[in-house]
Amino acid sequence: LEGQAAQVDVIIIGGGPTGLGAAYRLKQYGVQNWLLLDAEKYPGGLAGSIKTSEGFRFDHGYKTLSSNYEYFDKILETFYCSESGRVMQTRKRDNYVFIRGKMVRYPVQNNLSGLPVQDKHGCVLDLVKTKLEAKEANESAEPANLDEYLVSEWGETLCNLFFRPYIFKAWAYPTGKLRSDWVRIKIPPADLTEDIKRVMTDKEEDPGWGMEAKTMYPSKGGLVGVWRSISKSLPKSNVRFKNEISELDIEEKKIVTKGGLELRYKQLISTMPLTSLLELSGRGDLSENMTSSSLFVVCLGVRGATEHSNKTGCIYYPESDTLFHRACVFSSYDPDSLPDPDTKLPTIRLAKSPANGDESAEEKPGPYWSLLLEVSGGPLKTIDETTLVDDVIKGACSVGLLSEDAEIVSIHLTEMTHGYPLPTIGGYERVDEALSYLKAKDVWSRGRFGAFKYEVGDLDHCFIQGVEAVDNMLKGIPERCIRHPLRANEGGKHSLPAHDVQPVDEVGAFTPLEAQ
Repeated sequence: LEGQAAQVDVIIIGGGPTGLGAAYRLKQYGVQNWLLLDAEKYPGGLAGSIKTSEGFRFDHGYKTLSSNYEYFDKILETFYCSESGRVMQTRKRDNYVFIRGKMVRYPVQNNLSGLPVQDKHGCVLDLVKTKLEAKEANESAEPANLDEYLVSEWGETLCNLFFRPYIFKAWAYPTGKLRSDWVRIKIPPADLTEDIKRVMTDKEEDPGWGMEAKTMYPSKGGLVGVWRSISKSLPKSNVRFKNEISELDIEEKKIVTKGGLELRYKQLISTMPLTSLLELSGRGDLSENMTSSSLFVVCLGVRGATEHSNKTGCIYYPESDTLFHRACVFSSYDPDSLPDPDTKLPTIRLAKSPANGDESAEEKPGPYWSLLLEVSGGPLKTIDETTLVDDVIKGACSVGLLSEDAEIVSIHLTEMTHGYPLPTIGGYERVDEALSYLKAKDVWSRGRFGAFKYEVGDLDHCFIQGVEAVDNMLKGIPERCIRHPLRANEGGKHSLPAHDVQPVDEVGAFTPLEAQ
């Protein structure tokens, strides 16, 4: 860029999966006059990672990586192969629910045999009852909300035991105020025959339903390595980190950064939260009832060995005795995330004590392990940040994740104002209206919070949203992911968008917006 003003054909706001997907697609088409801006130092956005000063790496929460798309597969194969020294490892899901003082295999609704006898009996009776009632019910009648759907599928016992408390803890919103049309692609359904069979044989197993039954994770470099690899493959002059947007005028098609850089654009791909974009655009009225939760991620580095090294997935905590709703023994999930065992670190505190009490604590070597714990907040669930870390550590001790004498050598708190875009009743109705309004202004708002559609907020969906936004912009190809969320989650691999494309001459050579 020359001077303090520039004309750019395409600006991309955000260097997370969606922004990188858009940038990678522009590079494929041979478009040169574009710019990606991100406020952070590194790529990844909400799907990024941090590394503490003590040498522990953590993702921004427990993230799973799966792929519904041949395009995304090819991207991963490009950067993770034997020649690169890194491979993408595929793992079977290994998740648990800590309930009634027991570790029950996830999904809990498919593993009722793991519950205490009284709860197990109640859940089984409810399950049979709901199936009998379903036969006589009007099949065309849709549930009025998520709570109604869950009760109709599993009954009151399991809803009170798990679904209601967990969903409120995780999303900070009650099931009675959430839509249910997304649930069949996200929550493993009941299978009466198999569920009862496991109860009778006293077995627990994951039936492997859904795309996340098998997840991928890099052998080296963590999740952030995926986004760094893609970012490094882009032209350096087109990617600018540490550039935060201070002004956006979608009528004049002008962006100003906090560094004073003024940019004019023809088309804009924004991955900032849709609500924030609408406020900047002077159309905050369109974001009415759009609700999201916030997320706090407490990251702990611990000296010694853990008793939970066999827990390589995440553990759900529906009950009120812990502030956190989900935990992950991150060192088991990503063994490459730890400092070298010979690294000498002082003890910051013991788990049982808020302060170490010894300013000159001796530095000692490892080995080390790490723990990641998530806490949600929202309009209906406030979090006291002053005691958050202490409360989380205390809760981790109470459920056996930490011993009281555990030596904590690293503490990091990641606060994300946006955790989940919530499928609220009355909120989603305005999302498509807002997206259409912005599109008419040559603004493609895409991504987990840019499109504000929980159903297509997985990492592969977000990346593909960026790719499809460029296809739509340059060639008028209809976007599939955000227009048909249910279809985007169907089993099998999607062959579109096509990975191999012919270069285009310039951004202006696309179908006029009115014809799309």
